Amino acid sequence: MALLPLLLLLLLRIVASAPASPPATALFVLGDSTASCAATTLPLNLSLTSSGNCLFPSAHRLLPDLLAAKMGLPPPPLISTLNGTAAEVARGVNFAGEDGGRGAIFRLGAVGQQLRLATETLQLLRLEAPTPHDADAAAARAVFVLSFGTDAYARVLSRGAGADASAPKHGRRGLARLLADRVARTVEELYEAGARRTAVMGVAPLGCAPRVMWEGLHVVDGRSCVEEANELVQGYNARVAARLAALRPRLAGADVVFCDIYKGMMDIITHPARYGFDETRKACCGLGPFGGTVGCLTKEMVCPTPQRHVWWDLYSPTEVVTSLLANWSWSAPSNSNTTLCRPITLEMLTGHSL
Repeated sequence: MALLPLLLLLLLRIVASAPASPPATALFVLGDSTASCAATTLPLNLSLTSSGNCLFPSAHRLLPDLLAAKMGLPPPPLISTLNGTAAEVARGVNFAGEDGGRGAIFRLGAVGQQLRLATETLQLLRLEAPTPHDADAAAARAVFVLSFGTDAYARVLSRGAGADASAPKHGRRGLARLLADRVARTVEELYEAGARRTAVMGVAPLGCAPRVMWEGLHVVDGRSCVEEANELVQGYNARVAARLAALRPRLAGADVVFCDIYKGMMDIITHPARYGFDETRKACCGLGPFGGTVGCLTKEMVCPTPQRHVWWDLYSPTEVVTSLLANWSWSAPSNSNTTLCRPITLEMLTGHSL
């Protein structure tokens, strides 16, 4: 056992001495409502306008926007707002929201549709590049972030006939295998299209989310979370992390990162005062017990102190929480318990580490 610290120190030195990747110049995002307000398929969770933009963009930026800022890039524009020119997509695109039909996430249509658009975008950049070498270099300097699973599990965890209809063949626990396998295949297909830097975000502890807490009032005391729901989410996170670990040796020259969002949020929920929070259960914007009966409909519903809340609406964390998650995903803090991404940080993945 005494050798373990020495081995870890040697590994860190090897990683630190490895040639740094050039800084990434583009950010491409695939995902559900965790990646874009326009992607939500969740009922009664209406923190968006009819045009698909966030209802309160200044108070509720999402993780991809915060990561883009750390990369020195503007938030990646939604694919639906672009005309399809190479110049428009050169610095990145947000494909979230292109799901092939409302609720298609449960047929995995969202993943497949967004993958098709992403590979077509890479092909467009390749065709516009002066040389094949320039095309390969442009693809290698792009970072792809995948954030799927939250909307799928939110639906499955909801009450009523719609919950069982979300996964009629594979059931609640079978969804982890199905979705994790599809995400892993997406990483592989992006690699075949030229992507060399990919990060996959895990799912947050939805058993602590206001909507799931409200629906599980019969099994919680108002302080704990719905453990069955969290176990399902943990099962998915563990499976997708394992699938990516098995995939890495087959993707020569690529970096594939998994970021454990669940771990980060549970640390906040378990130790709220440490991070400046005093409300870990109730949504800042919502109605009913835990603010989980009806989602965020108007600005007038927003609580006066969103910075003190962990949850923004039925399933989404507040921007303060999201900022912490972005920071912990970006670099390894002094407190190793909040190191979320493995095997490297997003700062290293994007080539911005010193």
